Amino acid sequence: MPELPEVETIKRFLEKAIVGKTIKNIEVRKAKIFQGKPEEVIGRKIEGIERRGKMLIIKLSEDKALVVHFKLTGQMVWIPRAGERITFGHPIPFAGTELPAKTTHVIFDINGGKLFYNDLRQFGWIKVITNYELRITDYLKNLGPEPFDKEFTVENLQRIFSRSSKPIKLVLMDQTKIAGVGNIYANEALFEAGILPTKPAKKLRNEEIKKLREVVIKVLREGIKYGGSSAKDEAYIKPTGEPGGYQQHFRVYQRAGEKCRKCGTIIKRINLGGRGTFWCPKCQK
Repeated sequence: MPELPEVETIKRFLEKAIVGKTIKNIEVRKAKIFQGKPEEVIGRKIEGIERRGKMLIIKLSEDKALVVHFKLTGQMVWIPRAGERITFGHPIPFAGTELPAKTTHVIFDINGGKLFYNDLRQFGWIKVITNYELRITDYLKNLGPEPFDKEFTVENLQRIFSRSSKPIKLVLMDQTKIAGVGNIYANEALFEAGILPTKPAKKLRNEEIKKLREVVIKVLREGIKYGGSSAKDEAYIKPTGEPGGYQQHFRVYQRAGEKCRKCGTIIKRINLGGRGTFWCPKCQK
């Protein structure tokens, strides 16, 4: 699932590519993916792109917005030219070398190009909502603080962690506690902080919480710098159709059986909360 750096990468690209343009038409190929009436946004101008947690928000004129949740395998690809079918010089994971593909479920015809939404697993969605609904809808209102916002303080983390006996990794990934951190960056941050993923959140010392706050911000910024992570499943791609680059800098994620780059100890893997969890037995306590 794309996490904060991946969605932020998509956001920054689309800001430059489509803001100021108008949605001329929408082709919905899978009804459950597009929730709302296309005619409510056709003809609307794209006024801005925002991100909240792992969700993309496309702000439109006349009090409308599109909220995009990519879930496990959602992809957005921008093609700045016309044509019924686009052929790439490289394959797009789950789509192949041509768009639209079998996994293409929504196509936005925008003056200046086309925006394709692909989704192999079909868990993602695009919703038409009003600006008022952006403020009150539960899946946005109930999100925790953003790691780059001023509310992401040591004091707030102390309060959040003190209330939970769950493993710290699961708390980091709880979107109602902290918005945007998922499996990849939780693994990376806990390694950088030297904290065992299974350690109960309420048992973290103040100095550990301070360090964890710093490295969460650090690894997320690294992820953005390298254009997000295209891990082994290759589900995430940039809107250009190309992979991100942060996977080349993983500390522990998906490196089970390999040597720790700090101490040389073999990296271990377990399942925690149904997700692959990676750590160094020597560096993390």
